[in-house]
Amino acid sequence: MIIGITGQTATGKSTLSNIFKKNGYLIFDADKAYNLLFTENHNMQQEILKEFNTLDKKNILKTVMHNPELLEKLNLITHKYVIHQINAFINDNKNRNIVLDVPVPVEKGFINTADIIIVTVASKEIQIARLTKRYSINKDQAVDRINMQMKWENYLEIGDIILNTTDTDENDLISFIKIFENTYIKGNKD
Repeated sequence: MIIGITGQTATGKSTLSNIFKKNGYLIFDADKAYNLLFTENHNMQQEILKEFNTLDKKNILKTVMHNPELLEKLNLITHKYVIHQINAFINDNKNRNIVLDVPVPVEKGFINTADIIIVTVASKEIQIARLTKRYSINKDQAVDRINMQMKWENYLEIGDIILNTTDTDENDLISFIKIFENTYIKGNKD
């Protein structure tokens, strides 16, 4: 089974993925793949350099943060490389239960690939608190990061399961996975 986990930043995707991993699932982390591709994939680097005249991620983030058109251009460049990595990961791990931890749920390569999609959501206050702690940024910077992402309502449209992580702890997520497995996996986990 291929399980997709998606949601805005700081909504608990990685925490949920890590608990799935502890339960024997293979995890594809799109953020990690993106960062690795950004530093190691020459073709992607050349496309980014051609469009943005820099490979400095902080400068690119500042450039796209308030410009949806440039963000879309960046996504058009990078998503195809991440999707290629997703497909290779799936092909290398056939007949295994896989979790795709993907912040931007593109149609081809994620939505049409996942058997079930879990959308994590959290209150904006919790997202801001998590972001300011994680990145040592101020509230305005955290809000900017949240606002540059797809609106949570759009995530809800693609989710089979909506998981609110606002007041959850690890034990709650462990319980969720047990219920999930009993409902969807039913003992077929490798």
